[in-house]
Amino acid sequence: MDLTIEQVNNNHRDFVKVEALYEEAFPIHERLAMKTLLKKANKSYVDFWSIYDAGVFIGFTCLVTHQNVTYILYLAIAESARSKGYGSHILSMIKVHYPLNRILLNIETVTKDAENYEQRVIRKKFYQRNGYRNSGLVYKDRWTQYEVLLNGKKVEKKEFQQLIKKFYGILLLFAFRPRIIKEEN
Repeated sequence: MDLTIEQVNNNHRDFVKVEALYEEAFPIHERLAMKTLLKKANKSYVDFWSIYDAGVFIGFTCLVTHQNVTYILYLAIAESARSKGYGSHILSMIKVHYPLNRILLNIETVTKDAENYEQRVIRKKFYQRNGYRNSGLVYKDRWTQYEVLLNGKKVEKKEFQQLIKKFYGILLLFAFRPRIIKEEN
């Protein structure tokens, strides 16, 4: 694999592909308006990357960093590139790009009564194979509850809250109403 990244903006050569994958991969309640995401991507603490293998578009990721915590807000692989090792390779790339950072991401909580239970189990096992583990935190918004996975040393609840607040700002905090809570043991 010869993966390369490019910063996404509304003039990006594959903007249409990124936007289509974004809409396919994430339910509407998990998506920011693309215009809002692009505006956020102009911030120094946000990386919105399209990802290529030998010049062929294979996916994108959007990362938010606060101090030494990086949050994988979005990661999506094009359907034609799935199950070929790209996801693992991209997670490794992120770790190389942020070698001193602790990296967080959310997955839908694995519950047996979920319609997509098998998909959730597979997704969690994928991240575990790639060095992620339970962080002891739960992310809740107005619609869904997510398990927060971690690669690296422990992230405190307050650290993740600061990152979320920095990224979302007042209006989006009101719209999404995210809460970070410690998982009950």
